[in-house]
Amino acid sequence: MVLKATPITLEQLKRKEIEAAQLEANVLGETREVSARAVSARAVEARAVEARAVEARAVEARAVAARAVEARAAAARAVEARAAAARAAAARA
Repeated sequence: MVLKATPITLEQLKRKEIEAAQLEANVLGETREVSARAVSARAVEARAVEARAVEARAVEARAVAARAVEARAAAARAVEARAAAARAAAARA
């Protein structure tokens, strides 16, 4: 196999080197941009996860509060029932 060398001037060589450097800079810039978008997407996802966790805690807190209200209502009904029984016993006596 015979390789033929194509003559190139110093100016052409410099242009090729500049083009290669610019291409490398563009690739690095695009890589940084993609990386920045990935970081931003991860931050958005982290905020969404945190928001879901906050909402879950709020739902749990509402459920606990509802159970506490129901427990107080049941206790009040029990007290009222005992009072009514005591009044009935006193009326019979």
